[in-house]
Amino acid sequence: MVRQRSSRTGLIAVIAVIVVVVIIVGVGYGAGWFKPSSSKTSSSGCTLPSSTPLTGAGSTLVAPLMLAWAAAYTQSSISYSAIGSGGGITDITQKTVDFGASDAPLNPSQWAAVPSPGVVTFPESAGAAVPIYNLPGISAHLHFTGQILAAIYLGDITNWNNSALSAINPGVTLPTAAITVVHRSDGSGTTFVFTSFLSKENATWKSTVGYATSVNWPVGIGAKGNSGVTETVLSTVDSIGYVDINYALTNAVGFGAVENPAGNFILANITNIASAIKDSNVVLPAATNYSAWYNISVLNAPGSEDYPLSTFTYLFVYTDLGVAYGSSFTLTQAENLVDFLHWIVTIGQQASAGLYYVPLPAFAVTSDNATINALLYNGASIPVCVPTTAA
Repeated sequence: MVRQRSSRTGLIAVIAVIVVVVIIVGVGYGAGWFKPSSSKTSSSGCTLPSSTPLTGAGSTLVAPLMLAWAAAYTQSSISYSAIGSGGGITDITQKTVDFGASDAPLNPSQWAAVPSPGVVTFPESAGAAVPIYNLPGISAHLHFTGQILAAIYLGDITNWNNSALSAINPGVTLPTAAITVVHRSDGSGTTFVFTSFLSKENATWKSTVGYATSVNWPVGIGAKGNSGVTETVLSTVDSIGYVDINYALTNAVGFGAVENPAGNFILANITNIASAIKDSNVVLPAATNYSAWYNISVLNAPGSEDYPLSTFTYLFVYTDLGVAYGSSFTLTQAENLVDFLHWIVTIGQQASAGLYYVPLPAFAVTSDNATINALLYNGASIPVCVPTTAA
């Protein structure tokens, strides 16, 4: 029987993330971050376009950071819907948003469905997926291997006191209770990261389930969004799930250390996620090279202290905004969009660590700025004028 806490827990899980975002934005302003110019000019002397609304949708993993950016960026009104990576990919494909966000690059069938003139892909932030659990009375961070996580999600390990789990958690008395497995019910980049890791670690998982934003789960109950998985685990004793580290930390839910290729059990933090991004030696492909992007991975980086489930998150934007949206999307909107994109990959990165994300490394910022500079409006370059900020 699944034992549950009050349904109020779910509301608390969602509110906790919002409260942290509000605190971070407030601290950021006090520290001089995100300080837009009081005039309509930038530090370079260019004139900022008049404000327009911009819309985005997708990843719940990056939602707390995106909400902080939206709150801090006052040059334009930014609306972001955290509907899951699958939803973000659908919305950008259907041209119902100005940008889509996903923790997974487009797969071949997804990019084939994107209408002309196609989209660019570029990383907007970096984070990590972590295994979370609800085991009252256990304060230690449990150890997990990729093989064991796969076995749990395959239904091969069904109880917490399984001998394999006990062997890598010496000194911890695990309950005899059955494990309630929780997974995402919606298209999810966090699922893509988690299932990609399981595919690297477990041959049976790779051959029977595989990796994608949505998979056919062998066992478990589904929940929508990182907040939904967090909520379900918090309210279900003896459960296990997977979420972005932000949701684990801001909701005070137990999360585990995962064995990396060096054989060390690593508890995710900003330092070892950043180290994993660096040690992966990933080379970012051309922004429109869809097949290459789908194979980009920073999982299982080789450093002895690297966290193995680290990941980039991505944005998708049409290569030519005028051609893509027609007269419904003005040049002023295009200017505001490219200004905002430049801002989030530079100044906006200052909010990352406070929300448990890793600021983009310099090589990614350089690549992103080149991609954004190449965006067009009816075949012509789009003027760039990023709002003045205080460092």
